[in-house]
Amino acid sequence: MRVSLLVFMTFLYSQTALAEPVPFEVCTESSTWTRPSPELQANKIWNDTRYRGLGKDAYAWTHDFLVIDEYMDVSGIVAVTNLSGLWTVKTQWLHNCYLDQQRGISKWIEVVLLLHRVKEIQYDANTYTVVVEPSDKGFQWFFIRRLNGLGVLRFVTSEGKQLDVWDERAVPARLTKTNEQRTRK
Repeated sequence: MRVSLLVFMTFLYSQTALAEPVPFEVCTESSTWTRPSPELQANKIWNDTRYRGLGKDAYAWTHDFLVIDEYMDVSGIVAVTNLSGLWTVKTQWLHNCYLDQQRGISKWIEVVLLLHRVKEIQYDANTYTVVVEPSDKGFQWFFIRRLNGLGVLRFVTSEGKQLDVWDERAVPARLTKTNEQRTRK
């Protein structure tokens, strides 16, 4: 029994030791932003013919961890920000994250945290573990240096509780182009 415990503890330690910290760059953030009320969101976005049928069930409205897919074009990014409620601060992210920046999406992973703040990011075995802390208000839009191809992003608390997982190879269908369009690149 002691040998098994020792082997297990050694395995756990070696897994932790293999993880490496990953730098990230915040392009914009707010500590005061809140999602618009459902009534305002409905009047401004959900009643728009482009988003009819999505509304309050849209992935970007029901999730706090959004990864901008590398196949997403500008209209897809605008759709995600509109559906998440970030349309209320469009000038802030548009200039800070796009117009004033030159990043190749194949070298960076673009992440938007809603109502959370990033504390640190670790990388191990093609998985980025993004440690976050919840906040009552705010968002962060940041870029993670891509260390290796498409990967998995795990969003966890400081205590290790997993909050969400995003696999870049299997993004939600409503946030990406169809597989047929992907293969034509």
